[in-house]
Amino acid sequence: MSQTNLNRILSILALLAALSVGGIIAAGLQAGISQEPFQIARASAENLVKLMTNPHGLRLNIGFDNAFIVFYVSFFVLLAHRLKGIVPDEVRYVALFGSLLGALLDASENQHILTMLFSAEHGLPVSTEESQIQMMVSNLKFHIVYVSTLLFAFGLARLGALGTFIALGVWFVFLPLGLAIYIVPPELARPLIIARGLFFLTSFVLMALLFFGNPRASAAEA
Repeated sequence: MSQTNLNRILSILALLAALSVGGIIAAGLQAGISQEPFQIARASAENLVKLMTNPHGLRLNIGFDNAFIVFYVSFFVLLAHRLKGIVPDEVRYVALFGSLLGALLDASENQHILTMLFSAEHGLPVSTEESQIQMMVSNLKFHIVYVSTLLFAFGLARLGALGTFIALGVWFVFLPLGLAIYIVPPELARPLIIARGLFFLTSFVLMALLFFGNPRASAAEA
């Protein structure tokens, strides 16, 4: 695959990922429910109420997130290939492994929410303990994603001015924002969670533009 074709595919995948994030946000706002409430441990009765708030809307929200997983995993697999010779192989491998592991946990989270929703709709028990496990899985997912994104940003910084801008956003906006979510009390974290989602949307749009322009990398790559 030529670099031109690879850049074109990366641009399309980044745009599809951005559209998926936009769908996640829009579906959550329209439905009044999203995955977010299920990423925190709650009592069984409270989870049941939230699950039944808008089952169709919750499924739509998760559907967009499932699409996002497909597109961002494909993007980062090809990005790891695109960064060959730009960053050390060890960095690419660890970054890609983190992306894949984060995606596995993300998909597991979505399927667990759908399982809880099915249980709630059919009178099956939804325990507090599984909600606690869900919170741990969600926290692990995001922290692994932070490591992976930080490492990929070193390669993006070598792909021209826009790539450097994206990398700086990852290092000085996305990472501090993401870590702050776990410092503040959960009831105060919602604005930070929304800001994190908007950063995902913005960064994928910028990466679509980055690769659409068929950028040259650093002088070392040229």
